[in-house]
Amino acid sequence: MREHPSGSFKNLIGVGLLLTPIILLCVHFIDLPVASFVKNRLYSNAGWSRMTSDLPDLLFVVVLVSMLVSLLVYQVRSRRGIFDRSTAFAKLVLWIAPSSYLVKTLLKMVFGRVNTRCWLQEPELYGFHFFQMREGCEGFPSGHTLVIVTLLAALWRFYPGTRPLCLAAATLLGIALVATNYHFVSDVLAGAYFGVLLEAVAFRLLIREPLQPPAGRC
Repeated sequence: MREHPSGSFKNLIGVGLLLTPIILLCVHFIDLPVASFVKNRLYSNAGWSRMTSDLPDLLFVVVLVSMLVSLLVYQVRSRRGIFDRSTAFAKLVLWIAPSSYLVKTLLKMVFGRVNTRCWLQEPELYGFHFFQMREGCEGFPSGHTLVIVTLLAALWRFYPGTRPLCLAAATLLGIALVATNYHFVSDVLAGAYFGVLLEAVAFRLLIREPLQPPAGRC
């Protein structure tokens, strides 16, 4: 299951280098037209506007539930001396769930980018307001994308059979966040990258014990 750490990080660094100019391109040429399209086309529909105007933010609940379930699984299995794939997965989720929430909070404070809905009301605020912690300037990166992709990346690593589902879930989440004008396209792309990077770092630091082979195999 474990890939060579140096190769994995080299690949992630390469992806980051390729993704950076794409994100910058989105910031300068794509984000605003897409957000304007969503406002003018999707939000001209009264039903869509009502449905998406006040969506509940359940991200903290997702983090809390992930922590509690993984803690329970890890405690039960480790006390029984079972250090297999499921135990390692629970251990990783126990750490990356709160870590991803903290990382997204810190990154939002650092970048200080105006969020999409605030920009629609005050277009002159568009851009990044680094370390200023202004109200409405917490759009970059997308916190929902960062946290959910971090968890999906762990699922992708430990359970390869779920990879199509993970990819579909991450894609639908990104589309939904843009289509509801909660985030610009570049916010979602950056959030996804930081999520994958965080999971890779946590995996390298935390998963050290040898894994038992699945039951029924020698």
